[in-house]
Amino acid sequence: MAGAGSKLTTVTFALDFLPNPTHNGLAYAMQKGLFAKEGINLKILPVGSTASDALISAGQAEAGFTNNYATALTSASAGAPLKAIFSAMPHDPSAVTVLTSSGITSPAQLAGKTYGGYGSKLELAMINAMIANAGGHGKVKQVVLQVGSTEALKTGKVDVAATWPDQEYDFAQSGVKYTRFLAADYGIPEASGLLTLAGNSFLQKSPDLARGLVKALSEGYQAAIDDPKAANEALIAQFPNAHIDSKLATYVSSREAKDLLNPYGPIGTQSVKHWQTYADWMITHGVLTGADGKTLKNIDVKSLVTNSYLPK
Repeated sequence: MAGAGSKLTTVTFALDFLPNPTHNGLAYAMQKGLFAKEGINLKILPVGSTASDALISAGQAEAGFTNNYATALTSASAGAPLKAIFSAMPHDPSAVTVLTSSGITSPAQLAGKTYGGYGSKLELAMINAMIANAGGHGKVKQVVLQVGSTEALKTGKVDVAATWPDQEYDFAQSGVKYTRFLAADYGIPEASGLLTLAGNSFLQKSPDLARGLVKALSEGYQAAIDDPKAANEALIAQFPNAHIDSKLATYVSSREAKDLLNPYGPIGTQSVKHWQTYADWMITHGVLTGADGKTLKNIDVKSLVTNSYLPK
């Protein structure tokens, strides 16, 4: 902890996406001076053309958010020098979604349907595994979305898409009924939600700053659980240019409240066993490759995941 009058050290932190309600714990920590209390001047790097994990790997950011295990595992298996040091959201808030009017009531019925996503092999493997595990036969046809998931579904451009609570707010506002399928209900290991990654160099050179960073995040996301209204107000104040709607923030924070609760221990705690289960699933489905571009046959996640920076 920084003492009175201590000089702050700048720590560069990369966001995973545009500021949104998932970042309310981060915003609370910034607005309430929790990083400064730990001697940190947190410098936020906005989202650009380079992903947060790539910025961290290149030393352009000391730490940052990424959205799930898959991103971290993909980077680490390719040789990226980073570690996962804090899990703000151990449960995955996303879902595979269809319009209720489609009549689809099970992933088994998605075979042959058009899935709109981001074009990754992982997405395709996941949704096809959901089809098989639900008793279906066949695969989806994948297209890369040029518009938002909810718009693509409402206009009939796709039959199925991945959605998150902030996107589902659009459905709630327009009165469109939808049906969500959670991957975890169909044999797919959860990939978590918001993770904090840090560069190995930063962790080695500045372990106390890393602990301070994690402590501030812990307190911020605990506030997001205990007092979401205050966390949402901090979010809007911290990122005014994002023009985040207060009703959207309330909707998402109420939906995600249960996803912030940690089944593995104090807030931020990660399960190495759970990480390994997900990594093994990726390997089984041929979507995890090494630095040489070849599909991996095994990986040990112990060097990627640590709880050692959590508050004692």
